[in-house]
Amino acid sequence: MRYIYTTTSEGRECLRSFPEEDLIKILSERGGSVSIQDIERRLEKERVSIAVAWARKRGWVRIEGDKLLLTGSGSLERYREALAKAINGVERDQILLTDEEIQELVRRKMLSREERREIFFEITEDGYNMLRRVENLKIVSRLSRDLIQRISSDVILRPYNVEAEPKTIYPGYKHFYVDFLEMLRDIMVSLGFEEISEDLVVPELWNFDVLFQAQDHPAREIHDTLAVEAPPADLSEYVALVEAVAREHEKGWGYKYDRSIGSKLIMRSQTTAATIKYLYKHRDPPVRAFIVGRVFRSDTIDAKHLPEFHQMDGVAMERDMNLRKLLGVLSQITRALGFKEIIFKPGYFPFTEPSVEGYIKIEGIGYIEILGSGLFRPEVLRMVGLMHNVGAWGMGVDRLAMAYLSISDIRELYTPLLERLRWYRVASYKAIY
Repeated sequence: MRYIYTTTSEGRECLRSFPEEDLIKILSERGGSVSIQDIERRLEKERVSIAVAWARKRGWVRIEGDKLLLTGSGSLERYREALAKAINGVERDQILLTDEEIQELVRRKMLSREERREIFFEITEDGYNMLRRVENLKIVSRLSRDLIQRISSDVILRPYNVEAEPKTIYPGYKHFYVDFLEMLRDIMVSLGFEEISEDLVVPELWNFDVLFQAQDHPAREIHDTLAVEAPPADLSEYVALVEAVAREHEKGWGYKYDRSIGSKLIMRSQTTAATIKYLYKHRDPPVRAFIVGRVFRSDTIDAKHLPEFHQMDGVAMERDMNLRKLLGVLSQITRALGFKEIIFKPGYFPFTEPSVEGYIKIEGIGYIEILGSGLFRPEVLRMVGLMHNVGAWGMGVDRLAMAYLSISDIRELYTPLLERLRWYRVASYKAIY
């Protein structure tokens, strides 16, 4: 099996110049600063967004207000040479580009990738025996010293196809998503966070009550949360905590707190259930902890949703913790993952105040929300007996991986197709090449 890469009609159009090169040419002619409206008048409408996106990705331009500013330039001659060579179709080793660069051209629909199968026929041993009987010749597969010395005319050498390719052997390596999860853990540990783990089945006390989520909150309904058919949890060791939770709920929400609801077992719907439990047992600052684990929601499967997915929750409790410091920590994490920009905007979550949402950009989709964060509310701090501010956040790890790997369908993270797994291995930071 081999793969043939062929230049598409889109690629042929770029043999003259790429959209981002046309953009740089206009900026250079206009002194390095042009309004976006002027660019739209100079370039074809459908090429403007492509040109700006790739020029920014290559670090050639930046946007300030309604203007584009030239910050650098580069040559895409290697890309053009590859496209020219692939006009009539070539194999991978004839394209002098890296795997990542080839993937870029494929994603931009400049190169198409086609699988071809070749079938070879060999004469069997019976066939050789027949040939030997017919021609009365001896067929040998190895030259010996004796044969060379006597230069015998009664033998023929068995033919070999010296151009035949050996069978492709794929080395073993981890699933690309497993590698991504390990990378995320490594980044968090490098930033001074301790990894923790907890049960997948938890009482509502940890999943909702301690997080100051009212007992009549819609998130607790069966269409959102998966209940477990089992006896209620034994909370006898948390009597003081349950009483503190009851006081805060009755004072803050104005209803009679039902202790039986807090003991119901559910599949955890958020990994915050683990980090708040950890804080309850580690109350002296500084504390930096995180968990990467599965959570469960009653969602319909589509390109952006799964009923079982990964979340990363983190908490940072320090004597001088504030919102500005929390946003700095979140920026560190996203930069370590290779995202140059994260956009924050105000949000709402039951257990944090102030609350902030974080967005990063996925090519082809746009900005998506990957995290919710904020400072734990005073009610939460009082319930678990904390005396200092706690910065907390939760990330949708699957969506984060989609952005990192340029995947537009969340289901591809769990694909069992070998061809897809081999294709995505180049995006894995620990892959074996």
